[in-house]
Amino acid sequence: MTVELLSVGKRIKEPNGETRVLFDDLDFRLGRPPSAVAIMGRSGSGKTSLLRIIAGLDTGYTGTYTFEGETVDRDAIRLSRLRWSSIGYVTQRFDLLDDRSALRNVMFGCPDRRTAKERSQECLERLGIGSLARKRVKQLSGGEAQRVAIARAMVKRPRVILADEPTGSLDPESEDRILGVFEIVKSMGTSLIIATHSERVAERSDRILHLSDSHLCDSADNTL
Repeated sequence: MTVELLSVGKRIKEPNGETRVLFDDLDFRLGRPPSAVAIMGRSGSGKTSLLRIIAGLDTGYTGTYTFEGETVDRDAIRLSRLRWSSIGYVTQRFDLLDDRSALRNVMFGCPDRRTAKERSQECLERLGIGSLARKRVKQLSGGEAQRVAIARAMVKRPRVILADEPTGSLDPESEDRILGVFEIVKSMGTSLIIATHSERVAERSDRILHLSDSHLCDSADNTL
């Protein structure tokens, strides 16, 4: 699995009407074997925008994006296929249905309806919350709900999972559980790109990148 961004730029309009550069001439590459990459940066630096570009949810950028050696264009149908088949995305808000069960939420992420229930239960079991399958999401703790969101991303068996501040609202114990979950995800052959403020998350990653002053740099402050 290879994700590659070449000379990618992103600009946004501020509330006052001025244009701000989030990043400019940004290069990024994630290849084999499966690995976990942490992207760090202050709030507003563009971490979420970068994940959204990789997820195919933001097409308002310049530069070139390739996935598995093929250029990702702006065609809505092709982007939808890419998201559905190859990319899992865990947002900051989890985006779960509170009145539905954990199992039902995970099933919504499975592309094969015939095996959705079995695969979804298996994902919940792998993440240590199989016993919560019938509970509604609104009855779960923050850490449990986060694992449901990760299970929903896993169930499609994607090549890469994008996680936006996955431990931002969790206590240290719950954060440790999520880090253990990421090890499980990686052992299944799936790579991770994690936007985070947490030094603990970064330390458990295979690679640490910093998004600062419109550029993406490695942990030694060398522009990639």
